[in-house]
Amino acid sequence: MTTSLLDTSAAVRACVFALVGEPFAIDVTQVREVAIFEEWTTVPLAPPYLVGVANLRGDVVPIADVRATLGLPERRGGRKLPTLIVEAEGFEVALVIDEKVSLEAFGGITPLDESSPQPFAAWAL
Repeated sequence: MTTSLLDTSAAVRACVFALVGEPFAIDVTQVREVAIFEEWTTVPLAPPYLVGVANLRGDVVPIADVRATLGLPERRGGRKLPTLIVEAEGFEVALVIDEKVSLEAFGGITPLDESSPQPFAAWAL
């Protein structure tokens, strides 16, 4: 028997942001902060989603841009990278975002089953 840690009848608070004008949400319990990086170091032979690594108050944090993974167009813009610092399963990563961050509550979420073609999502609205 599998027990879900997520009560789908309760509202879920999420941090909402945009990539290429499309809204995305991450459970607020996994978002640590918003950070803007102006300097980072690229990593040779890194996968396409890994922009590089940056110093966040003495900690080295990987910066990931998931646009290509999600089939979205590449990021256009300057050297400043707005990110969400996200922690899950003891691992911290800076996710590149485009615009606005807000906190919202969502009800009526649906957990995705294991056969879902969306490997980066746990639930859908």
